[in-house]
Amino acid sequence: MAEINDNEMKHALKQAEKRGRRKGWFARIRTFIVGVLVGMLILTLFTAYMHGLAVKDTFRALFTTETAVEDRDFTLINHRIFGYKSADFAEAVLGDKEQLKKLEVYSREVSDVVTLTQAGLFKIKAFSKYQLITYNGKAVYTVDLSGLTADDITLDEETKTVTMKVPAPVLEPINIPSESIQFGEVEKEAFAFGNIKLTPEQQAEVETQAKDRMLQKLDEEKVIEEAGAAAEHSIWEIFQPMISNLSSKYKLKVEFK
Repeated sequence: MAEINDNEMKHALKQAEKRGRRKGWFARIRTFIVGVLVGMLILTLFTAYMHGLAVKDTFRALFTTETAVEDRDFTLINHRIFGYKSADFAEAVLGDKEQLKKLEVYSREVSDVVTLTQAGLFKIKAFSKYQLITYNGKAVYTVDLSGLTADDITLDEETKTVTMKVPAPVLEPINIPSESIQFGEVEKEAFAFGNIKLTPEQQAEVETQAKDRMLQKLDEEKVIEEAGAAAEHSIWEIFQPMISNLSSKYKLKVEFK
């Protein structure tokens, strides 16, 4: 009988040991869950304090997940907890050396017509000759990004906006290829003969005057504003994908220095 009691006691001890082990595991899991909840609470309070947000808004943002949107091809998942800093985006932008160069952002065809008059003997009109010369050039506006630094890239965490400050577009010297210069027929008065001939110095002077009038025309038509809008778009198209690669929530804004 004593032997049976000993077996029962051993069995009871084993069962008690199993129950104790289970309780120990449950206690560890409970402690872990409590630790995670306390950690998330501390993280939420810290984030709310750092960004000046209400605690409830921070909780809502913490537990809101990014879902796919129709106008996006796919959603990139990023498990970074504390968000991004300006340095993160600056590193992404400045790391692409191929793009940090002088960009041609806008161009426009521009022309000017010069009327040459060669006075004849004693400036008598009957001996004078006339000729129209059309100069066709190209106005090219560029933005030099080679001097871009981390200080030119700032981050507004509240609006999720990355601002890039770049030099304003500038007009390069107008190029007038020789083959684009058109010479009209020489018109002659009653007693005028031959063609109009210019020395190299005179040709250079006439072309300079044509370029000056082209510049004035570009200024009057405020082409620089069109160049500015085109520059913003071109730079946005280049660097927005780099921003999106870090997070789809952040958008690029281009400003001129």
